[in-house]
Formats: sequence, C-alpha cells, structure tokens
Amino acid sequence: MALLGTLKGFGVTEIFQLISQQMKTGALVLSSPSANITITFENGIIVGITSDKWERDPRADVLLKAGCINEKELKASFENEKKNGNSWHEILVSKGQLKKIFLDRASNVVIKQTLLEVFQWKEGGYKFEDWNTEGQSMLSCHIPTEGAILDTLRIIDEWPVIKQKIPPVDYCPVTIIPVTEDIVRHHDLTDVDLHIYDLIDEKRTVERIVRESLEPPFEALSSIVRLLDIGLIEVFPEGAKDIRDTTIARKQFLSRVKKASVYVILAVCVLALAIFGQPRVFKGIFPEQIKHHLQNQKALAERFSGS
Repeated sequence: MALLGTLKGFGVTEIFQLISQQMKTGALVLSSPSANITITFENGIIVGITSDKWERDPRADVLLKAGCINEKELKASFENEKKNGNSWHEILVSKGQLKKIFLDRASNVVIKQTLLEVFQWKEGGYKFEDWNTEGQSMLSCHIPTEGAILDTLRIIDEWPVIKQKIPPVDYCPVTIIPVTEDIVRHHDLTDVDLHIYDLIDEKRTVERIVRESLEPPFEALSSIVRLLDIGLIEVFPEGAKDIRDTTIARKQFLSRVKKASVYVILAVCVLALAIFGQPRVFKGIFPEQIKHHLQNQKALAERFSGS
C-alpha cells in the first residue's frame, strides 16, 4: 500500500489510524516547512522515529541539559563511536558514566515531543511506502499507535488550560506540606507527580526541574500545576526561603486560630446560656449574691423602660 497526499486533505491523526487499523509495516514520511520526520511502523506499531533536523542523536542534548552527562564525556563517546563502531550511549553505559534508565527516559522525551510536533502540523505532505526499514538510523521505540494518538490528542486538548497556570519558569517551587499515603490516594497522584515533588529543594527553578526530571515537558509542567492546585507546593523567586518560612508560619497560625475560635465560640455560647437561659444543668453553680445582683439589675431595667 502506498499513500501520498497533503495534510490539508488528510490529517496526521487519520493517517496514523489507517496504518494502525490495517496493521501496516513501512515508513511514513511527514514533511512540513520546518522539518521532515520519518516514522516507521511494524504491524501498525510505531517502532522508530527520525528527523532531518537532528544533527546528532537528540537524546544527547536532553541528557546534557538534565545534567546526566557532561560535554567532555559526550565528546569522547562520539569520537569512540567513529573509531570503534559502538554507539555513543553504549560506550557511556559500559563505562558507568550513564545509567540506562536515564537513556530510556531521554528517548521517551524525544519521541513524545516529536509526535506532539507532527500532530499539530496543518500544512505539508505525507508519503507512506511498504518497504523494509532495517538498517536506517532511527530512534527505536515500541509504541501502540492508537495509544500514541489518544495520548497526544489529550496533551493538545489540555495544554491551553495548563499553560495559563504555569508559574514563571525562573521561580523556585518549595514544598509546603509533606506528601503522605493518604494524600497520594485522595488526590490520585501519579509517579510523575511524586518524581517532580522529590526534585523540589528550594534551589531548582521550574525550568531546571523540568530539564532534570527527564519527563516530557508537558507531563512535568502538568505535575507542577497539579501540586500547586492541591496546595502541596508554592513558588517564589529564586532564593526566597524566608518568604517560604513566613508562608508556612502563617498557614500554621491561621490553622491554630481556626481551631481555637471553635472553642471560644462554644465557651461564649455556654456562658450566654448560663447567664440568660438559666438551664437546669447550671442550677446551683452561681453564688446567690451574683444571682440577686442580676435580678435587681433586670428589675431596674424593666421599671426604667416602663416609665
């Protein structure tokens, strides 16, 4: 099966659905004024992605920004790759300079960001051909196409709301309330939410947390917004620890005042009943002198009002 056309007549979503439903194997080339991206499928499942914008493996830049590797180590690994044929990331992992889990997370970031990009293309062209894609230089993956469609469309749909709530990227989130198992269950916090929460240390900015989390930016920012909405964290300008401490003290003080006010109101009500209502439960509690004085005052007030 060969597909060829423009994105104005047949959108990216429809193309992916067709390939998935017919369980096709081949390569889909999507072109736009900004880039040409090739996505390979095997039996309708996404198994590889590449872009002509990538001058080198994009995971390297993600890992550098996250602080998982340094420029010197990366440069040496690329040089060894040219000499020995082993991939740069295999060299770093074998030397203990890079953890495999970080590489996998970087792959997830690149793939999700690339899919998010192409699903928003409104102009350009597409071409799908049934041909063997083995041996091509691609970022390997194994993603059910229907799942990728739903996940990407969800992000596109939710992004406008999340975008309005994102705090300044140069502000530092600080923890206000410790996370407990009850809070996790009550608010249905995800692993990403907890990962982002653990990265908050009063020094990392929002931008730095997103980079170092090795989570897709949308997921990381959504978690920050969720934690803010719940009240587990707040954001302040970088280095504003004193403001954070003041905020915590204010919250604790208001909480104590709220609890104390309940008891004060209750005490006032009891006292009012004792003085004016004369309930049986209080009979005999007050001295006779006080009762006699109150009765004299009441009688005096009645005579004055009658005159």
